[in-house]
Amino acid sequence: MSQKVAQSLRQRRNAQLGADLIIPVLAAGFTLYYLISSSNLVWEARANGTVVGVVLLALIAIQVARVVLRLRGGTGSLGFGDLGRWTPAQGQRLALIGVLILFIAAIPWLGTTLGLFLVMLAAMWILGLREPVTLFAVAGGVAAAVFLVFIVLLGARFPPGPVERVLVPLLGGGI
Repeated sequence: MSQKVAQSLRQRRNAQLGADLIIPVLAAGFTLYYLISSSNLVWEARANGTVVGVVLLALIAIQVARVVLRLRGGTGSLGFGDLGRWTPAQGQRLALIGVLILFIAAIPWLGTTLGLFLVMLAAMWILGLREPVTLFAVAGGVAAAVFLVFIVLLGARFPPGPVERVLVPLLGGGI
């Protein structure tokens, strides 16, 4: 057995699986919150969310079963590994979480289109993209697509902001 294979097997036996459960636990909590909070709505209003939520819960159950099987097989532990250690990627994660919190807090004033444009710009900047043309093209394209598809064509009632208040009446719609 080569040294690389032996090292790979050793790492696999010592896998820190606790970090693999963070996102599934958060997703399960959010899904259960949605399913409970929307239970008094008519079925048409919650149909898509319920389907997505049930599929998500099934995937979470598979992930949890996978971790439990590895724990029972002795090939891992519930440790968090390097998750608590400061790295540049950790800084990016925290910055992205901060930007998303700001996005959620500011969306009542900025509206969906402008808020989405700004959060896309900030997220791509944090992840290291520095080309201005690409930054503005991607953020503008995503914001424009969401505006046209969801707000103009489908009439979704996303939080309106300055962009929606100016453009929707010009396009013949109402907010």
